[in-house]
Amino acid sequence: MKLNRKEFLKSAGLGGISLILPGSSPKAELVTNLIAKPIQIYDNYLLGVQYYSLNKCFGKIRAGDLVILEQFSEHEHDRIAVGVKWENMFLGYLPAYENIVLANLMDAGARLNAMVNAKLSLHQFGIGIWTNLIVPEKEATEKLSNKAADDVDDGYRR
Repeated sequence: MKLNRKEFLKSAGLGGISLILPGSSPKAELVTNLIAKPIQIYDNYLLGVQYYSLNKCFGKIRAGDLVILEQFSEHEHDRIAVGVKWENMFLGYLPAYENIVLANLMDAGARLNAMVNAKLSLHQFGIGIWTNLIVPEKEATEKLSNKAADDVDDGYRR
């Protein structure tokens, strides 16, 4: 069953009369100050690119190009494999040790938007993934980092 936003909020208790306790009304600010905000939830390089079509389209594909995510539940080595396509060309897989959350979101019907966010070489070809999350409006107006994970200055990435 497909839900629209209003039906989703009602089923989550955010659009109805009671939020947690029967007969109680949620505070107005809990309902009216929520917005859907695109949040980056993934940033890493593709794997296995040497076996697929990335080398054929590397000169044409650009940072910022949209790509398609596809699950491969019949994959021999990874039942939750998530692959990436661009213009019907298979480019590679997201790392197996990072794909479970994305696969679960896809299984649940979450809309994930993916794009090329780094094109340094065939083996440093980055994919960023965003999804809309329902967040309080106040927090959504605060500046979010749009830096690639490799560009964040911290002790692990030096």
